[in-house]
Amino acid sequence: MNESKGLSRPLMLALAVVFLFETWVWDSLVAALSWLVRALPWRRVARAIKDVVNRLPAIFAVLLFGVPLLAMEGGATVSVVMIALGHVVIGAVLYGLIKLIGVGLIGVIFDLTREKLMTLAWFAWLHGKFEALHRLARRYVAPYREAARACLRELRKRATALGRRYGIDVPAWRARRRRNKPGAAAPELD
Repeated sequence: MNESKGLSRPLMLALAVVFLFETWVWDSLVAALSWLVRALPWRRVARAIKDVVNRLPAIFAVLLFGVPLLAMEGGATVSVVMIALGHVVIGAVLYGLIKLIGVGLIGVIFDLTREKLMTLAWFAWLHGKFEALHRLARRYVAPYREAARACLRELRKRATALGRRYGIDVPAWRARRRRNKPGAAAPELD
């Protein structure tokens, strides 16, 4: 994509950032669900579900996506009505929760149906286009991402220097904090 096709560089950057933010949220939800999977006997259940899905026609895998989408739209409607009736906070919280849970369910369903979905030529083509768009967005924001990382590294250096001035070992404090929060590692901003 280049600017001569009508989209300005700032608009392209904004779209790429939004796209990557959504994939970061997706990856964060997948990480949270992975933690939940480790806590539950999910592997056996997932394998059994995949076996059932793989025995069914491929269109069934596509139709499975309708379940969370219908639930999300129904829940969103209820939350908007709640907001319209004056229950703004409860409606907004409900809306956010419904969207997060729905996106998480879509991720789980995709994981369970991926093998079968990839047997559909049109889905495999769309998936390839999505992956290409993802790679393009990553390349487009890479310089900005590296600049943000450099800024964070500089802030960490300053925090460490400031901590030393006041007798605080900031790197040791960070390491202790990470050890005391199992599974709470910050997600990569990919």
